Amino acid sequence: MPSRLRDAGPPRRARPRRTRQNRRVTSWTLVLPIKGGTLAKSRLGARPDVAAAIALDCLDAVLACPSVDRCLVVTADRPTRAAARAVGARVVTESSPGAGLVAAVADGLSAVRACAPWSAGPTGVLLADLPALRPGDLVTALTAVHAALAAGRGAMCAVPDADGAGTVLLAAATPDALDPAFGSDSLAEHVRRGAVRLDLDLPRLRRDVDTPGDLDAALALGVGPRTASAVRDRTA
Repeated sequence: MPSRLRDAGPPRRARPRRTRQNRRVTSWTLVLPIKGGTLAKSRLGARPDVAAAIALDCLDAVLACPSVDRCLVVTADRPTRAAARAVGARVVTESSPGAGLVAAVADGLSAVRACAPWSAGPTGVLLADLPALRPGDLVTALTAVHAALAAGRGAMCAVPDADGAGTVLLAAATPDALDPAFGSDSLAEHVRRGAVRLDLDLPRLRRDVDTPGDLDAALALGVGPRTASAVRDRTA
């Protein structure tokens, strides 16, 4: 097994038994790259604990989502690795810290492929700066993605951020079908690479946080408890 999987963490959380209502839910693997550390969310101008809280609230929502079978957190930051393992995520250590978001995503996708047989299923990359995300939002998004892929609308699906230029979720039927290009104006590049754009009416999913104004907008939607607490501490 590749060395970057040595701290893959505890087994995944037990999922609720599928009922007649949810037994047809497609099971997804999601990769969450998290920068962590003192340089995370530098444009936000907040203490590192605020950035960490945002990421962990997002991760909590993912782990509680019945459509997500496994979640891999990719990070070079040791405290972030420990926190992710503590809540039940698998952890992948970045092979080239500082190489950027696309390199971190590539590490995560390599880890997915290495963990056969479950690696062949639907796989997505979700950015972890979504503090207002709720599990139900993610169920709705992944259901829409599955429908679009099944209809042959594109090799990938990309959900834009609130500003319409970035990508908060990139997903495909298999990890090999993903061709990530996260960065400035990533949505247009993902579309150029074959993704169908899904402008879903899911403001909590699409509200990423990079600036103080973004955080204010997320707070208005209702953020997770970690972010709410960190922001209260920041203003106290």
